Amino acid sequence: MATPLDIGLLQNFSIIFPFLLVVIVVFGILSYSKLFGENAVVHGVIAIVLGVMVLFSGIAVKTINRMAPWFVLVFIFFMFLMIAYMMFGTSQAEVASWITSPGGFYLILTVVLIIGIGSLASVYFEQEESLPGDDAEAGEAESDFWNTIFHPKVLGMALILLIGLFTIQKLASVTT
Repeated sequence: MATPLDIGLLQNFSIIFPFLLVVIVVFGILSYSKLFGENAVVHGVIAIVLGVMVLFSGIAVKTINRMAPWFVLVFIFFMFLMIAYMMFGTSQAEVASWITSPGGFYLILTVVLIIGIGSLASVYFEQEESLPGDDAEAGEAESDFWNTIFHPKVLGMALILLIGLFTIQKLASVTT
């Protein structure tokens, strides 16, 4: 029985989003950087070719489909965080200057890398070929990966490295 919440039909269109995302992002980057000059046709052709190439890789399509909701959640979180800072008296110029500073850049880059590598690892372990009786081993490998990533010692090390990164960044900006 069909219900308004049944999105099974949308699963057939799941390859359109990665294609459009790759085309739009590549076209935007090429247009902004002017790597191949001002010719928008060249930028469009390169973007469409790369979008079609992504469609031939099932791992790439599944990775993009797995990353997209996380990027939306992170974007919404950062928007609420900026609104909260501005509610307590921080100006838009100060927020914008922090985002464009090296600390903001490295924070955003770190979040993007974590989401990208985590999504790719999740898709890879899901795609891993296994023998008919070895389904438990594939699940154990993924479980072991996530248990390693979220182990308290690894999280502590990541926190210490981030604190060191921001400390060095602040010290370097004070001395110059």
